[in-house]
Amino acid sequence: MNRGGRWNRKKSGRFSTGGRGRGGHGFDRGNRNFVKGGPPNQWKKIKRDIPGPRISESEIGITEYISDHKGFIGIIKWRYSDFQVSEINEDGVIAKLTDLKPPEPPEDEVIDDDESLLLNKYNLEILPMEIWDKINVLSLGSKTTTESVEIDANDISKEERTKMHDAVKKAFGDSIVSSTVNIDGKKFMRFEKYRKGVYVDRRIKWVWPEEYVHFIVHKENCDTMEAAGKIAARLRLNVKPTMLGYAGTKDRRAKTSQWFSMRKVDPRKIVAACQDLREIHVGNFTFSPKHIKLGMLKGNRFRIAIRNVEDGAGARAACELVCRRGFINYFGLQRFGTQADMPTYHIGRFLLQGEYQKAIDGILSVREGPLEHALRLYAEGAGAGGACAAVPARAAALPEARLLRALADTPTDLVAALERIPRNARLLYIHSYQSYVWNHAASERVRRLGLRPAAGDLVPRTAPRPDDLCDDNFHLEVTEGNEGDAEDADPPRGGGAQPGDQAKDESSESTVDIRKLDVKALTQEDIDSSRYTIFDVVLPLPGYSVEYPDNMKGYYEEFLEKDGLDIKLKNRVKTYSARGAVRRLVQRPHAASWALHRYSRADADLLASDLDELAARAPPAPQEDGKYEALLLTMTLPPSCYATMMLRELMKTDTSSRAQALLSHPLKRTASPDPPGAAQ
Repeated sequence: MNRGGRWNRKKSGRFSTGGRGRGGHGFDRGNRNFVKGGPPNQWKKIKRDIPGPRISESEIGITEYISDHKGFIGIIKWRYSDFQVSEINEDGVIAKLTDLKPPEPPEDEVIDDDESLLLNKYNLEILPMEIWDKINVLSLGSKTTTESVEIDANDISKEERTKMHDAVKKAFGDSIVSSTVNIDGKKFMRFEKYRKGVYVDRRIKWVWPEEYVHFIVHKENCDTMEAAGKIAARLRLNVKPTMLGYAGTKDRRAKTSQWFSMRKVDPRKIVAACQDLREIHVGNFTFSPKHIKLGMLKGNRFRIAIRNVEDGAGARAACELVCRRGFINYFGLQRFGTQADMPTYHIGRFLLQGEYQKAIDGILSVREGPLEHALRLYAEGAGAGGACAAVPARAAALPEARLLRALADTPTDLVAALERIPRNARLLYIHSYQSYVWNHAASERVRRLGLRPAAGDLVPRTAPRPDDLCDDNFHLEVTEGNEGDAEDADPPRGGGAQPGDQAKDESSESTVDIRKLDVKALTQEDIDSSRYTIFDVVLPLPGYSVEYPDNMKGYYEEFLEKDGLDIKLKNRVKTYSARGAVRRLVQRPHAASWALHRYSRADADLLASDLDELAARAPPAPQEDGKYEALLLTMTLPPSCYATMMLRELMKTDTSSRAQALLSHPLKRTASPDPPGAAQ
């Protein structure tokens, strides 16, 4: 029996120790997931995936720099609060959580029961007064009456019947129950006095001003897709993670604020659902006729603290230089997963090649974490069914667990099994491979032709909109009626749609308008005119709809040929064809500012989050004689632009978590044992 997500008792299964009186117990409090029972019989916290060897920057093509300044040593992302991201929507508004309360619902029109004002209570445009009188008499009768008022509804449309039901409910509340029934093959509307045993339609009329609820999600220690999954599961409705709209994915190792949207879900339910999620807070509810879709943003505002800076003057000079000259617009390490032995771009390559079994084996490769035992069983030949039995309940919503269930159900239909993974998650593998190719091409372009425009380079013909160069818009080629995409994978246990539900996947209806950006190839005359700079040059992510620059097309062809692919990247399964995109070769931060900040405690708060400001908690003021020095940096970047790649250019350092962990080791010895918010 499941009681509000708190207690979950099982008589048998993985979490049971067996024997009389020794049934397993499990509970979930916030984001702390414990299981008891089973060998070894002790309380155990289910951990996230623990990475093995990490991907290096050079492996994914990140090798070049723009400026030749010295750089400086510092530590990034030592705490989640050191890296804060606020989304900027299409209207230029920066997402900031300032109000945790749900909005008050609109008040219904006040009804006066005076006889002269009956028209305010009884809508004569919906039902004639004769019917209203009969229903009124019915409402005044005894509770045991079995009489009813019936109307022939054979010639009344569903929309008209809905209006009638709503009008009666508004006039009489719950004292009258209305329904549509079939009697001897004919349709009737029936109105009855409420009594025990009479069916009551519990559907709630939507009273808010617009169809979609927009709200800000402030999160830490979880990525955007994970946050969407948790909110969907907590709502315990026919809601899937893909029914929550968002404009872009935000980093896990950060504190971030962004807009989500849902269709016709009461804001009060959303607030209640998220109350015990320690890492997710929601608020600032508004209403809109539009659903939020990928790419519907102008950019992101970053606030970053770089700790333990050893050369403050050098750091200031580097900021001046990079803000002027920019940085190579590489896709950061986050794009490629954490596992060096099976990065996401390998899986994307398998999907593009049509090697679906290899892709599945890659997705289900063994790694430490909550699914380690199940994945090891699968690798050792236990089969998908045997591996499914070993999946912990709290890990059932992970893509790998969904894939195992699908393989157990349809072991020979690999494409169908892969479709049980959420569409956005599947496409990330394709995006990862395209990004891998782009990074290598960008490095080759800089090595071969330098940092000035060259004949053959591609540039936009006209000034593009901000989201024209957001590659995610081009990747997600989704149109109405795409078969196989309207139904997502099984929901997390304890919430979401159940098998057989026909819940609509809002994200599958359509996405942001996908445009083929009009580009031109630069001629020598263009170069001589000095009208273009390196900031105008774009490089394609490979795909069937993009134009390739003459000075780099041969490189793309050779690179893809090594992987058994051609530059069109078309697949007989449309989902695994790549449309392609264009991306600026070099980017500059906008509205940037920076300051040096001295502090004495290694784990001191340096930046206030939205929640800190709501609670009137301010970070300590700078200390002139502080032992440590930090660089506090604020900047705006366009969509799909990685702040870590700007920091790499700024500091001339490896941004991987392994490299940063080595730098932070001395600091951890001087910090408190478990600093709040520390990114372990």
